Amino acid sequence: MDSSGIPPEASFAEAPSRRWLVAFSGGLDSTVLLHWAAQFAATDAAISLRALHVHHGLNAAADDWAAHCARIADSLAVPLTVRRVQVDLNGGSGLEAAARTARFAAIREVMQPAETVLFAHHQDDQAETLLLNLARGSGPDGLSAMPRQRDLGAGWLYRPLLGLSRARLEAEAHAMRLSWIDDPSNRDESLDRNFLRHRVIPLLRERWPGFSDKAADATRRIAEVTTQIREDDGPLLDSLTHEGGLSVSALSQLEPAVTARVLRMAMRRAGLPLPGQAVLGQVLRVIQSGRNDAEHCVQWGRAEVRRYRDRLFIQHRLPEVASDWTTQWSGEPALQLPSGSGELVSGASGSWTVRLAQPTDVIRQPGRPGKRLAKWCQEQGIPPWLRLRLPVVLRDEWICSIGATCIDEQIAPSNLQWNHQLVGVPRV
Repeated sequence: MDSSGIPPEASFAEAPSRRWLVAFSGGLDSTVLLHWAAQFAATDAAISLRALHVHHGLNAAADDWAAHCARIADSLAVPLTVRRVQVDLNGGSGLEAAARTARFAAIREVMQPAETVLFAHHQDDQAETLLLNLARGSGPDGLSAMPRQRDLGAGWLYRPLLGLSRARLEAEAHAMRLSWIDDPSNRDESLDRNFLRHRVIPLLRERWPGFSDKAADATRRIAEVTTQIREDDGPLLDSLTHEGGLSVSALSQLEPAVTARVLRMAMRRAGLPLPGQAVLGQVLRVIQSGRNDAEHCVQWGRAEVRRYRDRLFIQHRLPEVASDWTTQWSGEPALQLPSGSGELVSGASGSWTVRLAQPTDVIRQPGRPGKRLAKWCQEQGIPPWLRLRLPVVLRDEWICSIGATCIDEQIAPSNLQWNHQLVGVPRV
């Protein structure tokens, strides 16, 4: 061990920044992580350290766990944030994935720019992840398992304990006389990771005692290869991207293996979970489809891939459309829109009605014949699934603006801006 009592395999010194946020569940692994992080921070005045406990509300003892974490953090003089989340159990992705999604959403909300989030994943977690991804038919990205470091929000995710086994962490915890939470769900073998942990991996170690070490070595070697592939594929993905979508015609000219790699990279950039091979195969069939006029959609979890004309859109699944939403607007302050449609901003003062677009809308520009909404959207290149999310501004039941596009400047709000994150809305 070094002078701080931390094993050299725990690589805190290589963290990408000196602003640390420890993901602290209160379990054995994260308890050891928090103690060592506090010890290391005591030797380096440049380090700022705080912790986050995500309260999932899935166990009757969740409040007690949060209180326990608060006591541990207080004993170490580490500021702790407790963030309550709602886990979506009806999303179709399973309990483990849903809890992970909620947890990462909370982390992104809490973390600050240039902050490094420390996770307590260790060598055994790495072996479990490798086996899970093998069972799912993952490609090279999945087989490289968990990287020690990656981008996360405006900062980084970092795993300093990947070089240590769970048994080593438990021995260190007992040596330091630490107390931790024993989550009973960790013994539920109906969950995939627990099944591997309690049933499969012990058999593999019985046959091959160095299994976890070998698995970790394998993931490192695969990661080296995938890193080089990403460096090669990054410029290709950039060249295929236009107005938030990928060129379908260009993708269809690539070798299927290259297309699959580019799609995974695009999904990763969008912050989406990587799908299994079956879902990826559906996406590849959408790319090869000759029906440009069809509305294609492939969904998994809270992610989706859609195609419109020659563009492929990879995005988070959009919320349901609030078709009956309407409100009065004076032009200020900024108007928040429903259904993930962003906000409208204008420096004007007046009286307008704002609602979302409807299929029966007719766009009438002065001196021009009227056009049905679908026809107008086709000319603007707006995909079908976004058309009923367009904000419509009316004066006396007359459409004067759609999005930020002025239909009648005589009655439309001046300097109108539409701020949104809808992928695939050009010029509107």
